[in-house]
Amino acid sequence: MIGSLARDLFRLVASTAGRVIDQGERWLFDRKKATYGLSVMRMCLGVAIVGSLTVNFVDRYYVWGPGARWLQPWLVIDDWGFPFTVIFTPDDSTVMFTVKYLCLGVVAVLFTLGWRTRVITPLLLLMLASLMRLNPVATDAGDNLTRIMLLFMCFADVSARWSLDARRRAAAGPPRRRIPAWPGVLFHNVALIAIAGQVFVVYVVSGLSKVQGSMWQEGVGLYYPLRIAQYEAWPALNELVYSSAFFVTVGSYVTVFVQVFFPLLLLRRGTRIMALVLVFFMHVGIAVTMALPWFSLAILAADAIFIRDDSYRAAMRWLSRARRADPGGLGPAEPVPVVRPEEQLRPL
Repeated sequence: MIGSLARDLFRLVASTAGRVIDQGERWLFDRKKATYGLSVMRMCLGVAIVGSLTVNFVDRYYVWGPGARWLQPWLVIDDWGFPFTVIFTPDDSTVMFTVKYLCLGVVAVLFTLGWRTRVITPLLLLMLASLMRLNPVATDAGDNLTRIMLLFMCFADVSARWSLDARRRAAAGPPRRRIPAWPGVLFHNVALIAIAGQVFVVYVVSGLSKVQGSMWQEGVGLYYPLRIAQYEAWPALNELVYSSAFFVTVGSYVTVFVQVFFPLLLLRRGTRIMALVLVFFMHVGIAVTMALPWFSLAILAADAIFIRDDSYRAAMRWLSRARRADPGGLGPAEPVPVVRPEEQLRPL
């Protein structure tokens, strides 16, 4: 009797494990996932990089250039080494530093537009990390996340949609494959999993760190960051928020809840929408009340991969119908390809 039950249990476990492995194998190899989300991530991350370089252009010498040589002890402690010492170096003259800085800006723009991303993405990672190492004091969590995401994006197809690469491929027609397609699909999907895992780590660790503090347990965690003077872009707006016990209490608890349970909230469609909406408004609030727009945009860029490709296609169809209605004289709309049910992509 016991032996029969043990055999049945073993068959059940083996059958379940086999189905899980088979589904995981199909997910990894059948097609590239989240192509729209990764393209949105590329554009948002590129805008964040270009925006950060633009607003710091006037003070570039004092942040990273020759005027920042007082940071030499920090560079010795946090030595990155080759190859991040090849492009930007502490010995660059003002002219040479400016030329390299502008080249970095051009590369970031090309990355945003999706031009030759197989080459531009690792080049952008190398140049950006080389610049950031010159002043580790000036970087924040958004810069760290950007570098990590760029590393993973080197192995993914981030220009499959809404890019100059996609336009070039469409004009060239179907490629003549000399190598099988599955290695590229595998690298793409594994990189997608790595990006998702990094986002989970950021949210969960941040939420658990808040839970350990008495301020967040008491529901007043938002009050103190909003009172930091150097982060107040609009002091009157911050005062309007932190003077309301309702906003502070609800905002504090909701922030901790959505960060700690973010991976679990993505498992069902209803809770996934709720989680993505909450993190969107959370980062918009950080961008506005704490004057950290590029930090917020970098994290929101990674959140774009959790929106299903079906949702992006539905938004495109809605825009297409709105353009066909032509209420503002926008002209005829471009046709949106119809996707068969078997081609629909599942969410991550």
